[in-house]
Amino acid sequence: FSLHRRAACLRTSLPALAPKKKGKGGGGPAKEAVSDTGPTEADQLFNIFAGKEDHQLQPDDWYPSWLWSLDKPRRTYGELSMMFIHGVGIEDARQSDFNRFLRLHRVLLIKTNNARLQKRGRPVFPP
Repeated sequence: FSLHRRAACLRTSLPALAPKKKGKGGGGPAKEAVSDTGPTEADQLFNIFAGKEDHQLQPDDWYPSWLWSLDKPRRTYGELSMMFIHGVGIEDARQSDFNRFLRLHRVLLIKTNNARLQKRGRPVFPP
């Protein structure tokens, strides 16, 4: 195959990209409303296994300590840069914070470089 034919095989036609039309209603029997017949207590857990009992809720000290820190917001790039570039609060730094800082810093560098190259029109490489 030529390059043009291969590219033509991979293209999707415009009708295939169009939104799907809804069918006309009234042809079949009416659907019944689903009713909730389960218990309505506040401590009811979602049980997907038929015939098994729900798990019992345990006291807080039974669960691992990291579970209670999941709802706290993570440190932002500004906070991490103050920590690792300027040394503010470096005593409280963890390896996971440093890894997150490096990842966010790389993303920022890529975005900055892309914006710089877009303003210039085309990339200019030094000889």
